[in-house]
Amino acid sequence: MKRRDALRAIAGTSASLVFSSISRSARAQVSFMQEKRMPVGYVAHGAPMLLADKVRGPELAKWASHIPTPAGIVVMTPHYRAQGLEIGHVGEGFAMYNLPDWIAKMTPKVTYATPSNEKLALRVQDRLGVRGVVSFAKDRPGFDHTTWIPLFHMFPKADIPVVEVAMPFAKENDFFEMGRALAPLRHEGVLILASGTLTHNLAATDLTGASSVPSWSADFDAWVRNTLLNKDISRLFSWRRDAPRADVAHPDDGGHFRVLFFALGAASSAEGKIESVTFPIEGFELGNLSKRCVEIA
Repeated sequence: MKRRDALRAIAGTSASLVFSSISRSARAQVSFMQEKRMPVGYVAHGAPMLLADKVRGPELAKWASHIPTPAGIVVMTPHYRAQGLEIGHVGEGFAMYNLPDWIAKMTPKVTYATPSNEKLALRVQDRLGVRGVVSFAKDRPGFDHTTWIPLFHMFPKADIPVVEVAMPFAKENDFFEMGRALAPLRHEGVLILASGTLTHNLAATDLTGASSVPSWSADFDAWVRNTLLNKDISRLFSWRRDAPRADVAHPDDGGHFRVLFFALGAASSAEGKIESVTFPIEGFELGNLSKRCVEIA
């Protein structure tokens, strides 16, 4: 059975069925060449207008220029969720325009047609299988805009396989452990990204960009920055309690912040520690949305 046919046959099935349908020799063939360990990133996807943003676009491009060219990219975004462990669209990449009409009219049409991700999807499934049953999405035609729009600026050639991993309805520790399960892929040249926004109160955004940054947004962003620089991951887990104005910075379930733990898990050592943290992009937009991006080596 060809790998493409195997993927079609196993979509939506349990991990045990998946593993039994692919031989050990076939699974070994999907590994990438061993390369220097890739960094891990948390990218602020901001608003969909990012697609045509003449400031943010070059900022993301500059960041990516300092990252080794990935063999593949794995992304988790809070805009794609599932009840359990799930891998999104499998096959050639496609940019889903799941945007409000008024925004879609303001942005150029982009396909972001990436190469087939079947091999990478199998590797991701292999690694996440230690966490439980892994399924493939049955009706997901492509990538969410919070995945492909940042990548459009970072890797505009669209020549790298991309796999989306659903953010499950779970706790921060679960995201962290998912990241840890995928961490070995970094040694295969895979870039692991979390796509979110460190402050995310859409009710308080200012589309004109004329208003100043509110103190609650600046304070929350600074707390995250300082806690990361101190490499105090344990304190990050208590962000709802310890971070200033967390209730205002994330009045929802905090998914746009909590996806950070996926990146932290992928970047952590066996002892749960991280080596170095840098912020390739900082600042705010639309009043209160943090632009802070994080690179963890």
